[in-house]
Amino acid sequence: IDEIFGRECFLNEIIWAYDYGARATRRWPAKHDNILFYVRDPEHYHFDTSEVDRIPYLAPALVGAEKAERGKLPTDTWWHTIVSPNGREKTGYPTQKPRGILDRIVKVHSRPDDTLLDFFAGSGSFGESAAEHGRDCILIDSNPEAIEVMRRRFAARDVEWK
Repeated sequence: IDEIFGRECFLNEIIWAYDYGARATRRWPAKHDNILFYVRDPEHYHFDTSEVDRIPYLAPALVGAEKAERGKLPTDTWWHTIVSPNGREKTGYPTQKPRGILDRIVKVHSRPDDTLLDFFAGSGSFGESAAEHGRDCILIDSNPEAIEVMRRRFAARDVEWK
């Protein structure tokens, strides 16, 4: 990705940690995905911490009541369970990301009316998040299964489809 966008545009590696899935018995089970975050211009990009869903302190007594009530900003490691296999959000697409993760990215890293781009759209969760938060989104995927999942997902919504 550095070759495409340039190393100077790399901002963060976000670790999405979860607790569901494979149970390895001969090694530590893999329970995280890496999200590489690049910006178009490393000098000018949007990062709005007022839109971040704050998380509880692990030791609230150490920070005082006011800070404990407000919560803290997440770090580059985000704990969020996977999409529930039986949940409403589930599309059946194997690499679907949970809306909670994508909503945080959309709200913090873009403004209403921005246009977002997902080159590997899969089930379209990023586009759904963008639409729900007042952003336009261009979704691209070369997998016919992904295109069909997105087509079904957006059929019930008033979404322009090309």
